[in-house]
Amino acid sequence: MGAKSLKPTVCTADKRSTRAALVSGYRRQRENAESLEGGVKDGSGLIDRTGLEDAVRRAADPVVLMKRVADEAMNLVEGIDGVLVGVVNEPGWITFECGAGNSEQHIGKRIPVDGSLSGLAFRTSETLRSDDAQHDPCVDFNFTRATGTQSLVCVPLWRRSETVGVLCVSSLRPDAFNERDVATLTSLAEFISVVIAVAFDLASVTDTLLSQLGLDRANASLQSGDDLEVEERFVVNVLNPGAMARVETRSWIDRFLRGRGLTHQFQPVFDITTGECFAVEALARFSGQPSRPPDLWFAEAHEMGVGVELELTSVQRALSCLERLPAGIDLCLNASPRAMVSDELRKLLAASDPGRIVMELTEEARVDDYEGLSSALEHLYCMGVRLAIDDTGAGFSSLAHILKLVPNLIKLDRELTSGINCDPVRITLANALVSFAAGLGAEIIAEGVETKAEFEMLSDLGIRYVQGFFLCRPTSLDSIPARLPQELSTTRSLSDTPGVDRSGRLLAFPARR
Repeated sequence: MGAKSLKPTVCTADKRSTRAALVSGYRRQRENAESLEGGVKDGSGLIDRTGLEDAVRRAADPVVLMKRVADEAMNLVEGIDGVLVGVVNEPGWITFECGAGNSEQHIGKRIPVDGSLSGLAFRTSETLRSDDAQHDPCVDFNFTRATGTQSLVCVPLWRRSETVGVLCVSSLRPDAFNERDVATLTSLAEFISVVIAVAFDLASVTDTLLSQLGLDRANASLQSGDDLEVEERFVVNVLNPGAMARVETRSWIDRFLRGRGLTHQFQPVFDITTGECFAVEALARFSGQPSRPPDLWFAEAHEMGVGVELELTSVQRALSCLERLPAGIDLCLNASPRAMVSDELRKLLAASDPGRIVMELTEEARVDDYEGLSSALEHLYCMGVRLAIDDTGAGFSSLAHILKLVPNLIKLDRELTSGINCDPVRITLANALVSFAAGLGAEIIAEGVETKAEFEMLSDLGIRYVQGFFLCRPTSLDSIPARLPQELSTTRSLSDTPGVDRSGRLLAFPARR
């Protein structure tokens, strides 16, 4: 059944060839981009041209825009089960470049222009409808029977004065569409056609521009090279706002993954009963721009799918410093649940001195598989590695970790220790956690201690290990103090604390559950 004619002109073979080259070229670029990793040319942090051009081409990719059309068309009229956008990449065939709904699985398939309703709509430039696609002689039976299509509306799309493709909406039930639906699709055909035409034009001019910029850069002086970078940034920020920042971020992260721009500072953990430095926590520092806290760099890496790799790189570099620590000082390393279960982490720790390692489980995301995490930790325990739960008191996740993993050490978050000397609620909660830890046979480490009053209150509460700016800021290995200043040392007896003898020495960590 035919609807009103849209555009009578059909494209020539030469124009079809040009359009096919555009679509297939951008499809190749998109597929290649999925396997590309951004990078930097050198230590200066300059953006890799490949990553930059990929960001531009993605923004100008006409197939991306056609996918948006397909997605939105699913909500256009009632009864639509699937949408396909087809383009004539080669004479005589319509190739479906993108789709939505139950038709998405048929992306990449093609049907003949002759002998299909889509082809008829393409050739006549008319919106056509079939209420019984399983028996309509105008329909390609091979395709409709393979897809289960019962009803079909095919809307021609054009670019300037030539037909370029067809929008096919389908339903799994017969008589799914009426005249009003056809009219709606037909009336929007011009808008959809203009949108896709603009995308093709943008793709063409972008391709030309990038090619020219590439030639100019090859022959550029230092000054003109700076101008070209300004032009590239302008193009990227117009076509894909935020893409430049993402490309730059990925370039920095790739640099960190190679160990460049990633360093560590070390903050001591002091034993109040002896005044000695019991351990140091390795804190990652990143030189990337713009300046971000380490947790944001790790978060960005996880969003890009390389978070565990960056964590392992940080652990590996921190472990390389272990031999420079005095024999009586242990090393605390941070790891997310996802990194904690990796075989690579276990191998790194096994190759070091695991009896001197404390792994701090960071509060990153909800743990859905405590059984798997516990199993991974058992391997670490067998090597002598100890477990600390970080950020306790800042959220529910850390408390769940304590209950299900039974750690050796529990670290009180700075949110709990800050101002504890003058806050009865914080005092009560800290006191409860001290009693709770004693029942588990675990020890408490209070972090974020910034004043003498906080230090003294934590000492009065029976907390044995402390760290924070008041005691020592993160520093280099060579600057780590071996002891607390004499005026801060205390002889408070912990002889009633389970697991501690009268001299204040920790006898043993508890057996695992």
